[in-house]
Formats: sequence, structure tokens, C-alpha cells
Amino acid sequence: MRPLPPKFLGAMIAVMPLPGSPRYGGNDDLIIAQALSDLGHYTIAAVDAIILENSHDLPYIKPPLPEKAVRLMKRIAREVRARFSGPIGIQMLEAANETALEIAHETDLDFVRVESYVFAHVGGAGIIEGCAGKLLRKRKELGCEHIKIFADIKKKHCSHALTGDLDLADEIKQAQFFLTDGVVVTGARTTEPPALSELRLAQKAARVPVLIGSGMTPHFPRKRRFPGRARSQAPRYFHVGLSLRLAASSLTVVATEVTRLY
Repeated sequence: MRPLPPKFLGAMIAVMPLPGSPRYGGNDDLIIAQALSDLGHYTIAAVDAIILENSHDLPYIKPPLPEKAVRLMKRIAREVRARFSGPIGIQMLEAANETALEIAHETDLDFVRVESYVFAHVGGAGIIEGCAGKLLRKRKELGCEHIKIFADIKKKHCSHALTGDLDLADEIKQAQFFLTDGVVVTGARTTEPPALSELRLAQKAARVPVLIGSGMTPHFPRKRRFPGRARSQAPRYFHVGLSLRLAASSLTVVATEVTRLY
């Protein structure tokens, strides 16, 4: 994997609706051009990493995803890889984790963000079962163990009544036991930051990098201190997943605030 700073800012390219989704517009070249336009803004802002996601394929479906959508995402990933030398990751909704891994493998990406890595939850498309066993076996089969797996813990936009007896720390420990490379902590929905109490709980439980996966703005994580914690115990990685495009100037402010935290 291409190296990431100890604290990194990753910006999401929320790809326009792909083939097969209800809002697909029929112009693949426009979808690619918009993704590359977003990449251009992020490059000017000097973000550390890029994440690709089929954010606008609403409403999401469980795999298998349409073949044309997967082919187009591969094209986009190759175009982004050709223009960005830093780490690139991908997530494919809803819970198309093996598909995301296969795309990452074929297009020379560096990490995959996955949901329902351990246990199960109810997503918008129904019950999503744990994927760790199959996913890591697929990674081994493909010979791409350099691709890191970052696992969402208590995935946003989902019901977690099935694991109501488990708190965030319990799920983090299970994800670590099942060999995740990092854990992602979020708010309840896109644009909502995680609670500071949950970040503290994650810090205490995690032996792998902790990523903040939603709610990043020029004001968050600004002033989000961690009293009584050693520097090494603070969240080690920062990740911003934006479904709305930010001006390059705003991203620069976010990056500046991240570097000032510690």
C-alpha cells in the first residue's frame, strides 16, 4: 500500500449514478469527467488520499451489482489512478465488499472500506451479514494482501438492533480479532460526525488505526481534544467521506485543522 501519513485526510469522490441505477443519465463520459473534476479540486487542496464510492446509486441494492456499473467504476478507478500518485480506496454500496476488492485489485488501488465486516445489521436493502471470512479469503486468492481493509463499525444509515447487546468497543475488538487493518467510526448518517464519547471509546478499544468516516468539516475535528490521553492514543487516521462537493479552499482549511490537532 502506498504510505499514508500518521494523520491523513482522505476526500471522497461521490460518483454520479452508475448504469442500472434509477437516476443513471446515460452519459458515461460525463460521469467520468465529473469524477476527474472532483479529483482536480482535491489535488489542488493537497489531500492525502482519495476514496471512490457509488454514493448516488440510490436506492442501494445488495450484490451482485449491475455488470455495466462495475465496468464503469473500473474505468473511473483507472483514470483516477493515472492522475493521483497517493493512496486510493473504494467502497461499493450496499455491502458489495468483494466487488470493491476486485475493482481495487484490477485497478491498482490501496484500500477498501467495507460494511458489516463482523456480525450483521439491517441496512436500507435488508439484512447485511458479516463478510470478513469470505473477504479475506478472496484477498488471499487474488494475491492482493497489500490492499488494506478498513471496516465500518456500526455502519451509518443502518439499524443495529441485531447487535444491541454489543457496544462500539465490542465490535471493534471483534473486527480486530478478524484481522481488519483499521476501523471506521461515524455518526448516524452522512454529514453527521461521531460523538466524542464514541471516539474516546474507540481509542481505548482499538489496536489498529481509527478513521473518522463522516461529518468532517472545517469545524470538525477542530477543538476536538482528547484530555488525559497520550498523543499515541488519539485517533491515528482521519478520513472524510463527502457526498457533497467542497470547494478546494474549504478542504485546505480542514487539512490545516487536522495537522494542528496534536
